[in-house]
Amino acid sequence: MHSNTHRKEIGTCSYGVGIEAGMYEVPDVDTGYMDASICAIYDGNNYYIGFSPSFEYPKTVVERVLQGEELGLMEDVFGSTAKGRKGAIGVLTNGRIYRDELDEYAVIMALTKIVSKDVYNK
Repeated sequence: MHSNTHRKEIGTCSYGVGIEAGMYEVPDVDTGYMDASICAIYDGNNYYIGFSPSFEYPKTVVERVLQGEELGLMEDVFGSTAKGRKGAIGVLTNGRIYRDELDEYAVIMALTKIVSKDVYNK
């Protein structure tokens, strides 16, 4: 029943994909938190989850996020580009990697169980 209702809502798609980024607790780093992009792919029955590489924000950024401030609005830390393709990671790495690349890695990691089903089903 749910599957049919869902299929009506999404049409003939085989997969639904969601991407989000956020901090998670890591007790052994200075701030206690790291950030990663996370992808969830849903095929109507199963979720396939992938994470990007993770990194730590400066202490002041972590404190402000934990108080409810939106990271992308911290122009005093990241300038005006943190909401775009560059993201905060683009600022922190001096342009060596951008937010959309982290998202791409998360999607690729989530796809592993789909594209290599034969290996996972052994």
